[in-house]
Formats: sequence, C-alpha cells, structure tokens
Amino acid sequence: MLSGVDLNYVRSVQNLSLKHLGLTKENPSVACLIVDFNKDANGKVISFGLTSPSGRPHAEVNALKKISKKIDRRKLTAYISLEPCFKNKSNSCSALLYKAGIRRIVIDSLDPNPEIHNQGNLFLKKKKIQILISNSVSRFKDLNKYFYKYNTSSQAFITLKLAISQNGYVKDFNSPDITSKKTQQYLHYLRLRHDAIGVGYNTLIDDQPQLTCRLNGINKHLKKIIFIKKNTNSPIQNNNFQFIDYDKNSLKQNLYDKLLKSNVRSLLVEGGLSTFMTFFKIGCYNEIVLTKSKNNVVSSSAKYKIKKNLFDGLLEHSNNSYGNDQIIVYKNK
Repeated sequence: MLSGVDLNYVRSVQNLSLKHLGLTKENPSVACLIVDFNKDANGKVISFGLTSPSGRPHAEVNALKKISKKIDRRKLTAYISLEPCFKNKSNSCSALLYKAGIRRIVIDSLDPNPEIHNQGNLFLKKKKIQILISNSVSRFKDLNKYFYKYNTSSQAFITLKLAISQNGYVKDFNSPDITSKKTQQYLHYLRLRHDAIGVGYNTLIDDQPQLTCRLNGINKHLKKIIFIKKNTNSPIQNNNFQFIDYDKNSLKQNLYDKLLKSNVRSLLVEGGLSTFMTFFKIGCYNEIVLTKSKNNVVSSSAKYKIKKNLFDGLLEHSNNSYGNDQIIVYKNK
C-alpha cells in the first residue's frame, strides 16, 4: 500500500513528466525520481531523469547515471510514471534498475503496449524487487493519452479544434483573430503535443496558415496534412504537405490507414469549418477543443454561423479560462 510520502513523490513524477510532453517522438514522456530513505523517513531526492527529447535514453537511464557509487542503494526507491521497459532484456530499464541495486520501485502506470505490458513488472518481482503500482491515482492515461490510444487500438488520437465568437461565428479568412494571445499560446502548446496538424484545402488556399508550433525555445517538426475532397483538382504541388482525399463515407477508414502508414499517432484538425463539420458529423474524433471568445465577429457570412445547440449532449471533460476566453474540452463518448 502506498504511504502519504509515496503519493507525494508519485505526484512529483506526474508533474515532471509534463516537461517533455510532445517532444519524445513515438515514446511517452516519462519521469523518474530516485529517493534516498537511508537517513530520513520522508526521503531525499538524489536524482531525477526525463525521457530525452529524441525518445531515448529513457527516464530511468538518465536518472540512474547521476547516482553516486558510494551511496547505500538498499534504501533507495525509484518513482517512475510508467512501467520500466523490458523489450531489450539485457539493456532494458527493468534490468538496469535491478543491476543498479534499486530494491523498491513505485510505478504510476503499467505500459499499455501489448508487447511490453506487465513484463517489466513481472521481471522485477522475480528478482525480489518490491513493486507498488499507484493505479488509483494514475494520471498517465490522461497525460499521455495519444500514446495510450495508439497502443491500445493501433489508431491515431484525433483532436478537433474550433474557436467561436461571443455572437456565435467562426472567424472567416478576412476577420481579425478573436482569441487572446494567452489562448493562442495554449493552442500552440496543443500543437506541440501532436504529431501532425491538418486543415482543409480551402483553408490552405485562402488563409495560407504556417501550420507550425511557435513556442519560445521549441523546435518541433509537425507533419502537415491537407484534406481535399475527392475529384478536386489541386494546383499545389508541395512536398511539405501530405494530401488526403476523402468523402464523408470513406473518411474514417481511409484516414486511419494513412495515418498509421505515416506513423502519425496524434492529429490536430484545425479547420476550416467545413472540415470540422465533416469530422464532427461522422464522429471521427476523440476530443474537441472549443474556444469561446468574448469578442464578436462584426460582419460575416451566414455560413460561418454555428448552431446554438451544436455541442449539446457532448461529454464535457474540462472547462478553463484563458484570459478573456473559455476553453472547453469535450470527449467522444
């Protein structure tokens, strides 16, 4: 059973794992704390590690290499946000923890990957290592939901994004931004967490979006996907874009197959309204991120008007304020 001290350290690795979310390629963002209980019942953190931005080395490796060789390791506890890997047995994180002399490990969550699930846990138990799993307070599934979705279904996690004005309009191509700078920064953080960003062909032509993640100090390459209706002639030939043609009857399967082949595990669909509605009507999404602005769109075509009850009955996951804007996240039931 986890003690209050254990739970505090588990929350610490949960918070630490946020630092590299979106930067670890196909791997999840994992954190590892090494805590010394030799002299203090509350423990003392002597090392920590995060999954490297390239995806490797893993968090455990980065934490273990900082430990002094002189320290008595029998009373060290490793707190890890995800079950240690055991795919490459001799150099796996599970084996390295055992060889390092760690005799107690607290895991936030077992690995959802069916090829790895529970293997590290069982290996360490066979080696007489005390293993505790904090499933009751685990945040892994939520923090690394794209990784979790892909490894439990072999499908990409799809997020739809939409911003509407106080008077119920989506911004057209000629209108100024309706959301605050603080909200826009959050939405760039949302881009950071995804592998790819997608827009409709008309948005590409009319709005000419950059489709980049513009956060200070962050350089992440996002795959750029353009949705184009079948039998539409595209005058654009650009190797920076992946074009996916579709009709509403074949979108789901066609999209998931192409994302899988492109190794895209998470996709953020940003617009325009026609593309959003196509995905929304057929339920081709896992989450909707809706921004409600307090600004009005002064003049716009009726085709940019959103029905008042469009989102009634959806499962609301979170509701937060960013400056003058409200951001609501809905989950697909």
